[in-house]
Amino acid sequence: MFCITPRGISGTLKKIAEELNINTKKVHPHSFRHMFAINFLKNNKDVTLLADLLGHANLDTTKIYLRRTEEEQKEIINSINW
Repeated sequence: MFCITPRGISGTLKKIAEELNINTKKVHPHSFRHMFAINFLKNNKDVTLLADLLGHANLDTTKIYLRRTEEEQKEIINSINW
């Protein structure tokens, strides 16, 4: 039987990153989870559903995905019709 482990997945991701000349320090299984959460919120504004999908018992844990980058904040402020 083949067993998939977080360490095995991480190692495989690092090997692929090396082959593609991607910084291996930024490639890990959790980065895919983070990318999923960010993309989910861009396409679906339901934070409570995201919390359920990620297995968060507390919405405060999910709120980290609601933070905007400095660039996004500037775009939002600049788009306001003052």
